[in-house]
Amino acid sequence: MSTKKFSFAVLTLCLCALLASCAGGVAAPVAPSAHSTQSSAAEVAPSSASSTESSVTEAAGSSAATGSSASTAETFTAPDAPPMLADCPISHSTNSDGVFIEISIEDFNARGFAFGDSVDVTFSNGYELKGLPYYNGTLVEPGEPLLVGFPNYPSIEVGVFYGEDLWVTAGLTDGDTATVTLVEPGAFKAIQEALDIAYTDERDDYPSDVAFANFRELTGGNLKPGKFFRGASPVNNKHNRAAYANSFIANAGVKVDFDLADNNDEIEEYLEEDAEAGADISYFEDLYRAGNVVAIDLNAAYKSEGYGQKLAAGLVELMQHEGPVYIHCTAGKDRTGFVCMVLEALAGASYQQIVDDYMITYDNYYQINAANDAEKFNIIKEQRLDSMLRYVVGAEEGADLTSVDLADSTRNYLESTGMTDEQIDQLTAYLCA
Repeated sequence: MSTKKFSFAVLTLCLCALLASCAGGVAAPVAPSAHSTQSSAAEVAPSSASSTESSVTEAAGSSAATGSSASTAETFTAPDAPPMLADCPISHSTNSDGVFIEISIEDFNARGFAFGDSVDVTFSNGYELKGLPYYNGTLVEPGEPLLVGFPNYPSIEVGVFYGEDLWVTAGLTDGDTATVTLVEPGAFKAIQEALDIAYTDERDDYPSDVAFANFRELTGGNLKPGKFFRGASPVNNKHNRAAYANSFIANAGVKVDFDLADNNDEIEEYLEEDAEAGADISYFEDLYRAGNVVAIDLNAAYKSEGYGQKLAAGLVELMQHEGPVYIHCTAGKDRTGFVCMVLEALAGASYQQIVDDYMITYDNYYQINAANDAEKFNIIKEQRLDSMLRYVVGAEEGADLTSVDLADSTRNYLESTGMTDEQIDQLTAYLCA
């Protein structure tokens, strides 16, 4: 259920709906997907409560599929039984990583389900997913299972965010069906409400240029002052922030750009688009033409195979360049948050210093902070940052992260990515005063 495949999935579903309409069926209307990087439903990003309150009966992965059953879902439910969708046709699209359960959000919710519920999903071949959260976006961490109803998608979908192919893992075939049963109403409601947030791309909606560009210096632990900065992309102008980011990195005297999101081919495309749009990204372009951009093309799946190795290779390359350094992905939020967390921890930052830096993004983009909305602030911290940090330091769910030796544990993480002791020592010296 990777973010890059969902747009293709919508096209596939639209075609299926059109064919069904031509055959005399009634197709659900499809509008442009809300699954965009402007919403937490699109990034990772970052672990949901599904990691502690749900379990996968067998190793689950995200799905891909093609074809669908022509049968109609049955819903025979006793008066006192929990809401259920029984024997509903499923489909498989090679352009998606999720198994589609062929019922619209409206019809599914009319059976007694709501976003934030906990559900069980059982396929007709006996494969089960237990205690999944039902969300309106991918509000879970990479590798976590969920049932999701993207607004304007013609059907709901089940899978594992940035996971394996559930169709294959579950051994599904054409003609199989799915049964969804309500386990606990509102079990994940607080998480649904806290993470179902979106930011705008209009400068006037923000109190300052700094907030709009999500720009700031990293200052935790023993980090060298004036040497490490983070923020939105200075080249991908999808969210209208590139020119602002350019202005800030120029003023900071940045000498090397650490681009977590892109590869060189994508950068060349963005440069052409920026020139056509008249966006002033000249400072970044000068860095790029001089060979001072380290682009490593990371996705948001920080638990995935190869992620750590790609990050490690990027860090080794980065150390060949003199700072100051600018670290960014697209919005400077999820991938940037993970990488900056790793660097801060290695440099001796405390847990609270890492929290303070990470949560500035949610104040900048969503105006959520500990003072004006403590409940959402804490849920976001726990579901996003704490989950990532626990993964890096190898801590158990619920562990007191304030008592962990973050620098030493992060060193162990970097060793697991393939970095040598000598390279980690060099990185520490590169970061620290």
